[in-house]
Amino acid sequence: MPQQERIRVAIVGAGIAGLTLAVALNAFDSEQKIAVDLYESAPELSEIGAGINVWPRTWEILREIGLGDALIPLFDHYPDLKPRVIWEIRKADQKNGFKVIDIMQNGGALRIHRADFQRSLINYLPLAGSGVPVNTTCTLHLSHKLVDYSLSISSTASYPNSGPVTLHFADKPSKTCDILVGADGIKSTVRRLFLSRLPSPERYVKFLDPIRTGTVVYRGLVDKEELRKASPGHRALDHPGLTYVGKGKHAVVYPVSGGKYVNVVAAVHDKSKQGTTWEGQLHQEVSQSEFYDRFVGWEEEFQTLIHCIRRPTRWVLQALNHLDIFAKERVFLLGDSAHAMAPHLGAGASVGIEDAYILASLLAHPSIPHPLSMQHLSRITDIYNNTRVPQAMSRSKASSDQGHLFALSAPGFERFAEGDDVPRDMLVDLFHQVEENWSWATSKADIDRRQATDLLLESRARL
Repeated sequence: MPQQERIRVAIVGAGIAGLTLAVALNAFDSEQKIAVDLYESAPELSEIGAGINVWPRTWEILREIGLGDALIPLFDHYPDLKPRVIWEIRKADQKNGFKVIDIMQNGGALRIHRADFQRSLINYLPLAGSGVPVNTTCTLHLSHKLVDYSLSISSTASYPNSGPVTLHFADKPSKTCDILVGADGIKSTVRRLFLSRLPSPERYVKFLDPIRTGTVVYRGLVDKEELRKASPGHRALDHPGLTYVGKGKHAVVYPVSGGKYVNVVAAVHDKSKQGTTWEGQLHQEVSQSEFYDRFVGWEEEFQTLIHCIRRPTRWVLQALNHLDIFAKERVFLLGDSAHAMAPHLGAGASVGIEDAYILASLLAHPSIPHPLSMQHLSRITDIYNNTRVPQAMSRSKASSDQGHLFALSAPGFERFAEGDDVPRDMLVDLFHQVEENWSWATSKADIDRRQATDLLLESRARL
């Protein structure tokens, strides 16, 4: 199909969610009716951050959009639905730490480093000359920082902004598109512009900027061979996932990069900071001694991990207040730009991938005409809001709640201080609740996709 006849989708932000949308559109666009322009403000694609947990629900999506063969070698075990330990919970804020329970799940968690995951997505972009079979054409634009967008005014009373979207970039020519997708992260420019143009924009002021979760995390990678030399029998050498817990603090430890490294993410919680704003540097390299000083008195095996991290970093965690609208007219929000959340459920990337999966399924659906009808687009925005907002908000709240449980801040634990003995039965009951909070991870993503496309077909009958 000639380029000008395609539905032009502009994706702003080439992080996990934006890249997944481009790949998913190509997978589902059997009619070859969509053209993607992917805009990234950075001069090159790079990723920083911790590892990603790929749950069975998320794996189902990634396999369906064609990433299975590329990702399998990067996981610590082959994807299946066998019962597996996802976390061994250890009470660790004392000299003699001990195991509380194993948290089990069918299929377990597939762990992958964020940079490895992003490289796989980039390799599957349907770029010209990439060797990837192309349904949806895709053009990548680096060094394109969006500063504004404008909606064309039409004389159609029912759809006053039914013309194309014009994108305005810093120091770059303006571009147009039929659909704008903001996948530009927690500090999203698209979100800020989108909310400012909604009716009664004063209602949305609290959603413009990120807020603190109340947690600071220390992150680092441990070379497994160095750990073996330092502590030949260390538990993390052959364990799929460890969670060390103590009063006000916890740490998750798991293998990444095919088992070459052990990823360490250690959280320090402060409820008094929750909901406040942060103006300083969000992440920076820190000394090993700063990291160590926050976990003095913890069991030796955890302190050994700290000593094996050569360049730890400290991150101030932020999230968004729960937004109740992700799309209107020609503009959609995706991933962290819509629902950045605390990391304690390992769900942030997964929810962004699900957003991309559902939106791609709707836009590429055979019932959607090209050129794009505003009646159909209006129905897509309704379906996207009605399906994605509740899922994202549920997962975001559960993520925040999970952090309080890991920090031993649940009701009944107020009387305990760091290092205190806690009755084992209280800990077991608490972490059975933690286990239940992961029940969503084995649910079927395809059910949500079918629900969304069925709603689209129902609406078509009424148009």
